[in-house]
Amino acid sequence: MTKGVLPTAEQVNEVKTRFLQKLESEPPADAFLPEDLKRITDNDLWITKLLEAFDLDVEKTLARLWENLAWRQSYGVYNINESNVNQEYLHDGSIYAHNKDKEGKPLLILSLKKHSKSKSLDDLLRLVVFWIERIHRENDLEKITIFMDMTGSGLGNMDLDFIKSIINMFEANYPYVPNYILVHELPFLLNAAFKLVKTFLPAKALEILRVTTKKDITEYVDKDNCLKLWGGNDDYEYKFE
Repeated sequence: MTKGVLPTAEQVNEVKTRFLQKLESEPPADAFLPEDLKRITDNDLWITKLLEAFDLDVEKTLARLWENLAWRQSYGVYNINESNVNQEYLHDGSIYAHNKDKEGKPLLILSLKKHSKSKSLDDLLRLVVFWIERIHRENDLEKITIFMDMTGSGLGNMDLDFIKSIINMFEANYPYVPNYILVHELPFLLNAAFKLVKTFLPAKALEILRVTTKKDITEYVDKDNCLKLWGGNDDYEYKFE
């Protein structure tokens, strides 16, 4: 990410104009979602965020915007809701959004202690998309901090495919979203496995990756936004609402 370098109005306009020209001359076989097209025609926020994520590279932004729209259409992002995601996973507290980091970005919490490899990866990823889209309905395209809570987790909870798939999904479909990736209270036993995780992370994910403990978590999340479990003041226990 080119920190502090914002796209110019000309760059945003070039992406928008060329995208709309392509849409007219080469429409996709499956029409893009009207809600998504409205986001492009009505304001510049999405294109701006993509340009920032791709270091102001207009060609890459155009290509990835097109891919992103096709994915959102095929995945049916606007049809995912609390009644059609996996109910067990929605209510077990393994993935949920709660509180914010010090920069005011929502926390998407993955509680690894509640994870097991027997869970359906597709259903888990669908739940992650549900939470991202829900956050974005409330806070327009806001960045999100991915909080991997490793407190009390063990080798049985460590699932490289799951972690890899989540990071890859952000990279492919929400590249402008991650603020930080916080890995909290990584047990000593899992150090070697976590080193493996780092080898397949994209460079941009490594830039925002932080391993935290109770001693230094407040550098990223203040005491009132930290659960008691993490050494903070918040005694919240997850219940889906």
